[in-house]
Amino acid sequence: MGKLFQVVINGFRGEKMIIDLCNTEEQMQQMTVLQLKEKILPRLPASTGEESLRLIFTDKELNENTKLLSEYGIQHMSVIHMVVRVPGGLTVL
Repeated sequence: MGKLFQVVINGFRGEKMIIDLCNTEEQMQQMTVLQLKEKILPRLPASTGEESLRLIFTDKELNENTKLLSEYGIQHMSVIHMVVRVPGGLTVL
């Protein structure tokens, strides 16, 4: 069996989640942002949708679902920060 590739997700309130991504280097090189989001969503409250989930690695937002994690420089045990977009906003008159 190969190495288990994982990332660490820092959550909303400082909690940490370890997400298992895949078992081979080849799979890791083909993992997309959307696939990562799909692995995170089942561990969040049901009201959290994919469209409201924001992931940040170093100083870059992972905002292109089809982009590969390797294109952002994400590797085994990289730390990714998670925030949620809040609908609405303040209207200034």
